[in-house]
Amino acid sequence: MADVDPETLLEWLNMGQGDERDMQLIALEQLCMLLLMSDNVDRCFEVCPPRSFLPALCRIFLDESAPDSVLEVTARAITYYLDVSAECTRRIVAIDGALKAICNRLVITDIFSRTNKDLAEQCCKVLELICTREAGAVFEAGGLSSVLLFISDVGSCVHKDTLHSAMTVVSRLCTKMEPNEASLPTCVESLSTMLKHDDSHVSDGALRCFASLSDRFTRRGIDPAPLAQHGLLNELILRLSSAAGPTVTNIGTPGLNANTSTTEVKSSQSISTVISLLTTLCRGSKSVSHDLFRSNLADAIEKALKGDERCCLDTMRLVDLLLVLLLEGRDAVSWSTVACTSNNPLLPKLRRLDSSAEKSQRHLIDCIRSKDTEALMEAVNSGAIDVNFVDEVGQTLLNWASAFGTQEMVEYLCSKGADVNKGLRSSSLHYAACFGRPSIAKILLKNGANPELRDEEGKTPLDKARERMDEGHREVAAILESPEWLMSSKNEIIQSNESKEPKGDPEMAAIYLKRLMPVFCHTFQSTMLPSIRRTSLSLIKKMVHYIKPDWLEDICRPDSPNNLAPLLVEVLATVLDNEDKTWLFYCDMSGEVQKYLPRKLYKMLIVKKNYKSLMEDDDGHVIALQTIYDLLNKCQNIFLDHFARLGVICKVQQLIGPDSNPEKDNDQQIDSKNFLIEDAKEILPGHAYHWKDWFFCRGRDCLYAWNDYVVLELSNGSNGWFRFMINDKLSTMYSSGSPEGQPDTNKTRVSDQPSTDENKTEFIEKYLKAKVFVKLNTVSQPILSTPGLNRIAVGNWILISKKDCELSIQNSDGLQQITTLIYGTNGFSFQSNRGNQHMFTALIPLKSDFTSGWETVKKANIVTATSESIGQKIRKQAQEIFDTFFKAAQAQPRGVVARLSKIVRAIELAIQNQSSVIKDSSNKDFWASALCKAVLDLKKLLMEDEGSVSAYEIYSSGLVEVLLKLLTISSLEQGDDAVELQKLRIDIFVKCFKEKKNEKGMETCASVLVQKLISVLESIERLPVYLYESPGAFHGLQILSRRIRFRLEKAVKETTLVDRTGRGLRMEPLTTVQQLEKHLLKMVAKQWYDHERITYNYVKKLKDKNNLPMKFKHYYDFDKNGVLYWIGTNGKTSVDWVNPGQYGLMLVQSSDGRNLPYGQVEDILSRDSVAINCHTNDDSKAWFSIDLGLFIIPTDYTLRHARGYGRSALRNWLFQMSKDGTNWTTLYTHIDDTALNEPGNTATWSIEINDKEETQGWRHIRIQQNGKNASGQTHYLSLSGFEIYGNVTGVCEDLGKAAKEAEASLKRQRRMFKAQMYKQMVTGARVMRGIDWKWRDQDGNPPCVGTVTGDLHNGWIDVVWDHGVTNSYRMGAEGKYDLRLVSESQPTSACM
Repeated sequence: MADVDPETLLEWLNMGQGDERDMQLIALEQLCMLLLMSDNVDRCFEVCPPRSFLPALCRIFLDESAPDSVLEVTARAITYYLDVSAECTRRIVAIDGALKAICNRLVITDIFSRTNKDLAEQCCKVLELICTREAGAVFEAGGLSSVLLFISDVGSCVHKDTLHSAMTVVSRLCTKMEPNEASLPTCVESLSTMLKHDDSHVSDGALRCFASLSDRFTRRGIDPAPLAQHGLLNELILRLSSAAGPTVTNIGTPGLNANTSTTEVKSSQSISTVISLLTTLCRGSKSVSHDLFRSNLADAIEKALKGDERCCLDTMRLVDLLLVLLLEGRDAVSWSTVACTSNNPLLPKLRRLDSSAEKSQRHLIDCIRSKDTEALMEAVNSGAIDVNFVDEVGQTLLNWASAFGTQEMVEYLCSKGADVNKGLRSSSLHYAACFGRPSIAKILLKNGANPELRDEEGKTPLDKARERMDEGHREVAAILESPEWLMSSKNEIIQSNESKEPKGDPEMAAIYLKRLMPVFCHTFQSTMLPSIRRTSLSLIKKMVHYIKPDWLEDICRPDSPNNLAPLLVEVLATVLDNEDKTWLFYCDMSGEVQKYLPRKLYKMLIVKKNYKSLMEDDDGHVIALQTIYDLLNKCQNIFLDHFARLGVICKVQQLIGPDSNPEKDNDQQIDSKNFLIEDAKEILPGHAYHWKDWFFCRGRDCLYAWNDYVVLELSNGSNGWFRFMINDKLSTMYSSGSPEGQPDTNKTRVSDQPSTDENKTEFIEKYLKAKVFVKLNTVSQPILSTPGLNRIAVGNWILISKKDCELSIQNSDGLQQITTLIYGTNGFSFQSNRGNQHMFTALIPLKSDFTSGWETVKKANIVTATSESIGQKIRKQAQEIFDTFFKAAQAQPRGVVARLSKIVRAIELAIQNQSSVIKDSSNKDFWASALCKAVLDLKKLLMEDEGSVSAYEIYSSGLVEVLLKLLTISSLEQGDDAVELQKLRIDIFVKCFKEKKNEKGMETCASVLVQKLISVLESIERLPVYLYESPGAFHGLQILSRRIRFRLEKAVKETTLVDRTGRGLRMEPLTTVQQLEKHLLKMVAKQWYDHERITYNYVKKLKDKNNLPMKFKHYYDFDKNGVLYWIGTNGKTSVDWVNPGQYGLMLVQSSDGRNLPYGQVEDILSRDSVAINCHTNDDSKAWFSIDLGLFIIPTDYTLRHARGYGRSALRNWLFQMSKDGTNWTTLYTHIDDTALNEPGNTATWSIEINDKEETQGWRHIRIQQNGKNASGQTHYLSLSGFEIYGNVTGVCEDLGKAAKEAEASLKRQRRMFKAQMYKQMVTGARVMRGIDWKWRDQDGNPPCVGTVTGDLHNGWIDVVWDHGVTNSYRMGAEGKYDLRLVSESQPTSACM
């Protein structure tokens, strides 16, 4: 095909009459072969340039007389062009009528014609590729209606991949649909039909399309009712009903799902879309919400609450919105709906009219990135720029600030009228969620951010937050999952309208409140997940606040099906049943401070309990007390009795404190001032110091400052340089502002770690020694806690705090440079002596053991203003409730309590009288009759249905202690008569309780008593529970902090232990003794892979020629029959598989060397079913290679897609093998292979060897990228699993020998270069790429020559290449040399 004349080919393409069609078809086939088989894409584009050939191909589509066979090949050729370069898209769009002609071919598809069907499938592929760049042009050409018609007419007859491609096109085009489009009704009808499609990809895609359409309605402020005209609501309710799975029964804890399959994960994402869509429709349309309230939505909500944690929280958000609409009306929902869209005609004019505004915008973006708040405020206040100005990429200042700015910036822009929902691609809340910034998200929500808006990918802010599981993203997800934000924004409305009739829908409000209150009470009690409990409690509080007294009385009647009163009081008692609110006497180590403290503060001082969880307890107490107050205000006669039964009165009294006298509060309550210590005047060795959340200590020759993210080492004799560790990398900052090895936020190229492991180890050792030198339990002193002119000097360093929350560190030899520590940030800023500003922000925290501060600092800072105000609010609320309702009730106990107290006193008196019988025999029968009467009274009390005594009342009355005296021998009873007296008491007790079964409950009085005693045990022996699971997991593994007895048995046919006690507690062993022994042996003993290679069992087997060839046959993906599994288990002699690449059993390399952007090169050999994030750089010829260390003739190989960038799955690649690692043979060429799609997907391909004479096989394997991946735009090679099958013919003994020799040779070249050429690297020297070059095509393609423009500085040198690009390169930094001198014999032209 290389001999084809492009001009002739182009001439044939332009033919189209009669016999010329054959010539045209031949030209098309040759063009396809040329594009498909070309190894050099650039050369191919030179021969067949898109600017000439694409217009010719499009003209063929415009030819109405062109046959289907010609059009099919034409579409295939266009697909090949688009696969190679996405830039070809704009050339196709530029040709009038081309896209329209392609779309029309879908409309006239003839399913009975194979050629016409193939043409339609190719057209779908073309449209899918074009939509990645120019979805708007496809929409304008009528692509949406054409593809929808194609799916409805012939979707069931085409290949599944074609159907999925068509659905991808529809999903992208729906983002361009406007509410006023004439084709909207047809589109909605088609999508409604697709919701019931058998293919889940199609039905879920239709659901996402509806979400995109509803988002368009929301952004335009138009009623989305037209979307629900064809049964959308019924389908959404049906999907919500099935959210918890195929069955509605739920055994165990709601919100926990230990076995989550891939299908279930997809279902969870689909349910999130369902709930988000319901939320948008209800919020935007009065008619939709009216119909929805009168459907079976309540049933669906009840079933959805039995799903996993995400499903429960999403459903609760929906319920919160429904309550707002039912109770407050539509006016209470006040999210802003104005947003920037791509169809807004004012945007391009706005950008082009004022170029000075663009320059100001770029300047302010730099200010935001460098955290310069003052410059931003000054520019906005001057009126030079509009806060809602949109830049050339469609982003506002608030978008940038939400992603990279400070909290102060976001608050300021919001106060100046910045639109929180504006943005071409995403809203500001999307950016806050994407970058994991919870404080920014809170500000945006308070200022009206709409959490249901979708970005250009169709994702909500909650979807973006859930994509990552680090702490920041989890906090943002928790904020967006909680309905409290919507509630908090409406508190003022609630309070101001208390006396008015609620607007909403009073008719349905009563139905939903009566139905949902018991549901959420059951949800609270049946789960152990804090997030679900917290959200359930908030919704219960809201419903209690709004429910009318007569509605409440109706559902709290004893004959009511739900009987809400005891259930609701149990929930409130559970919240209040927290030891952290009782008071204990505290004495510090010195004995000087003696106070009554709340148990919460006591635990924080003594046992260091987590502060965040205790604050959540505070919030729960506030909500519970407010709910109690509302209940007693509305139905005091019903709930007062229940509160007394369950001990809520006493629990509220405990919250008030040991003494409510205001005069004594100053002596008894904790005051944060007692913990304040005077600022230190100097920093001395062996002492602990702190400033805000930064800690300081002085070593022998340096000062250390650190927080949870950064450690700074300030050497005493330094002239301005210092070392710091951030993101687990050690770097050096020089006074000139050149960070060695740690890029700041303004850099675009991340350099590798410059410091050796020895330097890092030495840094850590010095730092830890300085900390260890500080004596244990030393009280930490604050430094510079108040801004002012005070200074502290340590060596050449000067510490000063001129602003609140900022600490500046200067060097006496270079006062122009300033290192600034900012309170509450994950890094620090640095201003060099040249005035350059650098900002270093940590992406990950350092290890907790490495950065832990002083415990005394934590003790001194635990009483914050927030906790103090919440504590005062709790005490005030508890005091008001007690004085108003409980004080009088406590003075008049319930009748059943009085009876119980009388029985307890009677039993106690009878036991005392029995002891006196020994001395006075005249009262021999009196004590027995008295005891019998008291026990019969107890029996009668226990068997009564009405006014039955609670577990709390039994415990508080002293009945348990009295029964213990009655049935056992007390320590006061001595002698031989004690046993006889006990026997007499037991006989009387048994005689009284021995009777027939109760007619109603079919229970004896004894069983009732036992049940009551068990409930007492459960109420007083509280077992604190701690989550013992990875963040974001839903397995719900729990650990009890106290011992409890269980009877565990294992039947003959059972595989697991079964709890026979009926306690209802699920237990799973963390490990077994054998597993623990095995792990310890691994830690202390050599493993098989720690010995010499010749000792491996699999190597011995392969050396025995009688075992060759050894066959490995594929049965299913990643089975235990592959070569890699066989090697990793040492020929299946080891139980555990090890990664051959990690232990030197194989050698893995990549086009990026050993340093990948994400993951390790050995990760491509992983067998973990959970995809690992492992991929190369965006290189068109990226590759992974594996030296197997043996020879194999392959028959099959398996790949697993990694967890990389979105849509980064392989599509076009080469499977190659080599005998020597240099000369490669392509055994399989993959073209548009769609076997891999989602992260973790696996696929296997069979290999056919055409050379039948090949008997030795190959040793090296290479997977090489041969085109764009599934994104259609990038070349990232993403893999996280590989396995190969075939016939092994031999083993190699020189594994890694060539690589070691190459590394040794490279080291020799570096030493030689440093000795001979290093000093010649001066300004003006001509250079070219050297031995360690890793910067791809920065020197041009082909590589050019450059000129040195500056002196060598810290191992880096500046070069300007002959084609105009300038950058810095390593000349000694990291021990690498990127450049070499151009010798006189070599050409010095611009390009070589």
